Amino acid sequence: MIQIEINNSYSNIKGLSAADEKALRHALSYIVGGSSSHFSAFGPQRRSLLDKKGNFPTGLLHRVSSFLAKKQAIILQHDNRKKPIPEGASVSIDSYPWQNDALISAIYGSRGIISAPTGTGKSRVISLIASYFNLKTLIVVPSLEIKRQLAETLKDLSNITVLNIDSTRLKTATHYDVLIIDEGHHVAAKTYHKLNKTAWNNIYYRFFLTATPFRNDAEEMLLFEAIAGQVIYKLDYHTAIKEGYIVPIEGYYINVPHQTTDAVSWTGVYKDLIVNNTPRNVIIGALLARLHGAQKSTLCLVKEVAHGKILSEMTGLPFISGEDADSRKYIRQFSAKQIMAIIATTAMMGEGLDTKACEYVLIAGLGKAKSQFMQQVGRAVRRYEGKESAKIVLFKDTSHKWCLKHFNAQAKIMKEEYRAKPMKLEIE
Repeated sequence: MIQIEINNSYSNIKGLSAADEKALRHALSYIVGGSSSHFSAFGPQRRSLLDKKGNFPTGLLHRVSSFLAKKQAIILQHDNRKKPIPEGASVSIDSYPWQNDALISAIYGSRGIISAPTGTGKSRVISLIASYFNLKTLIVVPSLEIKRQLAETLKDLSNITVLNIDSTRLKTATHYDVLIIDEGHHVAAKTYHKLNKTAWNNIYYRFFLTATPFRNDAEEMLLFEAIAGQVIYKLDYHTAIKEGYIVPIEGYYINVPHQTTDAVSWTGVYKDLIVNNTPRNVIIGALLARLHGAQKSTLCLVKEVAHGKILSEMTGLPFISGEDADSRKYIRQFSAKQIMAIIATTAMMGEGLDTKACEYVLIAGLGKAKSQFMQQVGRAVRRYEGKESAKIVLFKDTSHKWCLKHFNAQAKIMKEEYRAKPMKLEIE
């Protein structure tokens, strides 16, 4: 007989045959380092999230159940989790229909992923969940700036604590009934897994909000599911457009002059053809100047600080790369349309922050990871007075196979996810 003991963070399975245990361990495993492991001197190495004692992350219970469903065996499950009784606080927050549906899914699902496009109001869903359960609630966000923004939104609610993932207070934040992770796609990271094992053992209700409920390879996806589990509610992009929650996306691209490089590494190619590529930067700068002059709210995203500094010096526009007082001031001014164009690193403004006024997003760096790219696109989809669409501008460069590969990946995501085939944009 197979026995499963279910707990909040980790569960345990016993009674498997040697062959079934080996098969399940493989089903709950991943190749360390993903595709990059093939360049390792030791070759690909596989790691399983099912240990030798039968312990596995409870978020993978659905995978274990699917595996066992194919077996003709007696299965005994014992759920050790203690389900706190919601206080039943009245929810009077003005909300969209989808947000109410997401709340219902949270009430009946008790844990899982709530997925909705950027700009549709996931913060309000957090408010609804916290208000309904009215229990001691821990909300974890990926950065200090998002913490400040969300804490301001939730300032009228009681029984909640908002912490960024780097806060040392998280290690001792163990006595909560509800866990809410904003930008939940980050939970594949080691920090979240460590906290799941050491600090969140007693938390029954768990909700993960994200616009991108997936990761970019099998390794990250398994680690993501290990904590977040399954999607319990999803609002798709096209429904969000139809219902008027966000504005539609338009895609554009600009051809940049062909340049040469002797670099053979990714770092070298990026430095030569992106960061220090003067003709390319002149085109980006000219477009920024034109949009700024036309009073169009524009966000230019770069991956590297050095690149942002070059563009800032070239255009005279503010550059946001940290969480200092000046950065926070510029973000507030940009959101209020007191500054019409800014340059920022993807680490600072590539996700999470409320940029309602933003109408144009210039993707000045390379990058082909679907989740990160979709987060960047989402900076411009929020509704704002006078805004009819979000314009995303890519830069097509045939100078190197990597540059072209990244552009093609971005264009493919635009077409497949948003039905927005990038159109060529001429700039004089």
